[in-house]
Amino acid sequence: MITRDEALDRARAWICEGRDDQPEIGLHEFDLGWVAWPAAPAPADATRPPASTGGPQIVVDRETGDITRWPPLPAPTIAEQYTAARAAESRFPADVGRVLVDAGWFPGRDVAAAVDAWARENAEKVEAFPFFAAARAALCEFGGLVLPQFDGDGKLGGGFSSHLYPTTVGFFADRAEGFDEDYGFAVFPLGFSEDDAAVIAMDERGRVFFLHWGDEFLIGADLDAAVVSLVRGGPWPSADTGSL
Repeated sequence: MITRDEALDRARAWICEGRDDQPEIGLHEFDLGWVAWPAAPAPADATRPPASTGGPQIVVDRETGDITRWPPLPAPTIAEQYTAARAAESRFPADVGRVLVDAGWFPGRDVAAAVDAWARENAEKVEAFPFFAAARAALCEFGGLVLPQFDGDGKLGGGFSSHLYPTTVGFFADRAEGFDEDYGFAVFPLGFSEDDAAVIAMDERGRVFFLHWGDEFLIGADLDAAVVSLVRGGPWPSADTGSL
């Protein structure tokens, strides 16, 4: 653990490195550390625009003292985003956690009102599929997000993005129904992938499948594992009767 004074010293050293001036350092404390920035002096003429529009914002981690750079946002906003990023890293691998936070996910995210409104508006279509509690919970946390995917060279966005919102029409429904016929248990469509509009679907046990025209794959024994699979890409095991 580091103290406030130690955090201030680290922030000052980082921000002032290579500068001719030595600005005052602003600090905003939160549970996981401090947001720091170079505090601009009051303008001599309040009627004129400021000479600059802000400098680098950093976070000094309370536990490690590590410094990370952040965009010029309000300090409370940076504190919230840093907290979300740390929570994501404790639940997901660091690379996946960053993708989720950038996509709009955060711990405690809950869009249940939107999910339930969709279910009411599409009641007849939803009735064709068992809307498992696990599927509803998945949509309440991740519904509406678009997750980019790493390609084989590790480039984010080079793969196929996944759209996590339910669809029960056309060939999406056909693929889910065909899976039921092949394997003897139902799945609920959570969304689709841009990889030839493959369906992302979940069964009652919370397992997640990737229903592609070429084959059907088990991509996660639970939602978190599936999210990692979608962001990192395959290869995935085939969802054959032996593995299920």
